[in-house]
Amino acid sequence: MFRKSSILSMDIGSHSVKTVVVEGSAKKPVMTKCNITALPSHAIVDGEMMDRETVLEAIRENLQTLEVDNKQVVSCISGRDIIVKKIKMPKMNETEAREQIKWEAEQYIPYDIEDITLDFEIVNPDAGEDSMEVLLVGAKRDTVEARMNLFRELGLEPIILDIAAFSLQNIFEFNYTVNPNKLVGLFDVGAQSTTMSFISGSVNHFTRSVSTSVNNLIQALQREAGIDGERAIDIIKSGKKEDIDQYAYQNAMESFQDDLGVAIERILPYLPEGFENFNEIVISGGGSLISGLPQFLEERFGGHTEVINPFIKFEYDSESPFIKVPIEKEAPVLALALGLALRGL
Repeated sequence: MFRKSSILSMDIGSHSVKTVVVEGSAKKPVMTKCNITALPSHAIVDGEMMDRETVLEAIRENLQTLEVDNKQVVSCISGRDIIVKKIKMPKMNETEAREQIKWEAEQYIPYDIEDITLDFEIVNPDAGEDSMEVLLVGAKRDTVEARMNLFRELGLEPIILDIAAFSLQNIFEFNYTVNPNKLVGLFDVGAQSTTMSFISGSVNHFTRSVSTSVNNLIQALQREAGIDGERAIDIIKSGKKEDIDQYAYQNAMESFQDDLGVAIERILPYLPEGFENFNEIVISGGGSLISGLPQFLEERFGGHTEVINPFIKFEYDSESPFIKVPIEKEAPVLALALGLALRGL
């Protein structure tokens, strides 16, 4: 008897754990279960688990709420311990490249190469002058092992541990038309960092994480409006700011926007050849819900800017009692977890 495939994916961010169950196929996926459990700000810092038990409890809560029976999980890692960079190396086949990549990577990885888990993909086999372009991916071995052990402690089997930026690219390519002649900036604005990937067609040219994030806006609101962090988060989520000084709110917002704009401008010199700026910017993550952010980015950088909609082609079961979040509001926050699910189907 035919049985639909089912995949459990989990995005463990610094602000929350996003858990989804998806059924169907990679061509026609349907989200049937979904929940988000908040984490305290100290639980994960710069991608590193500082309070392991709190993270474990949040995951257990999601699994119990959704009555998940899947044991295999797809997840990802992100943060400053991840290196994604397009490099040139002498033209060779994939087998030869796998033997050579370790020595090539030593020029670009700022850590002891023995402490790094490496992978690569040949993205342009003929880059001229007997060379090829390779997307180099490196992650600290300790970071990978810590995340794998976390799932194993919960009785789960991690079958794929992806790079967060690649999963966002997956969900973007699934829902949107890609064009090799357009440069798209995929910006995931998180609680503690913003990850920026630059793609044309299906090629990821490079990825960079910067510290400018939602936390910068929270701190600016606390400083300018004299409110606590909890109220600042509520303002960001709800958009309801009538009870605070509007001049203070505007100052805080402009401070955050300027910091983010400067962080992006510092990356412009690294744009791939043939592109002077972005043709388009697509933002995701909790920060994408900040009022006025798409308009600011569009005005500052010129390219069309929008908040990602991961449900253009990706379906969800609107009748499911296990979808525990308001989809229209939380869709950009779920983008990464849905991109992970596509990797597992």
